[in-house]
Amino acid sequence: MLNKSNNFKHDLVHNLAEIQTDKSMRDFLDVLLTADEFEEISIRLQILKKLLKGQTQRKVAKVLGVGIATVTRGAAELKVKKAKVEGMIKR
Repeated sequence: MLNKSNNFKHDLVHNLAEIQTDKSMRDFLDVLLTADEFEEISIRLQILKKLLKGQTQRKVAKVLGVGIATVTRGAAELKVKKAKVEGMIKR
């Protein structure tokens, strides 16, 4: 199953990378994700952006109305992958 899962992830990434306009991306994500999943991913991106700007975890949680554990998860991921992520996220 792991190999199949990796192939599925590769296929997803490839398809996302092929999308060229914001509208096309939005249309694709509307089909692919539930409204709740889309919201969750959107919030996760905002968490990363705010943390990269240097905001504290508590402030991010308060501003976005999410639990501190959600922000802490994002912060933990950034510690490991900050160099990779920094250049990809438009602040």
